[in-house]
Amino acid sequence: MNANKLSQLTGVAKETLRYYEKVGVITPPERSANGYRIYQDWHIRELKFIKLGQSVGFTLNTIKEAIPKLKNPDPNCPVLEKVLSDQVNAIDEKIAELQQAKSTLNVWLARNSA
Repeated sequence: MNANKLSQLTGVAKETLRYYEKVGVITPPERSANGYRIYQDWHIRELKFIKLGQSVGFTLNTIKEAIPKLKNPDPNCPVLEKVLSDQVNAIDEKIAELQQAKSTLNVWLARNSA
């Protein structure tokens, strides 16, 4: 499939596809005789994983490192386990910060309503 089709299917802009290829986050697509990129169905899976990773706070660099490990999972991969554990901890910290901010806003609301 061409870049337009992949972009439509995934919601990822064509410019972003080229950037992901340039920085090595996605597997480079094959090229047609006239130089156009030819994407495969597994590029869709890679892009879905990238979007999922970004949605839980992973950087592109972390995602880039994780993709090969997830394609060929080792059930006892300490590196992947640490990356995932660190991200869970970072999310827990963010939740605590947001809960504190919410509590502060509720106090201010209560004072304003009195």
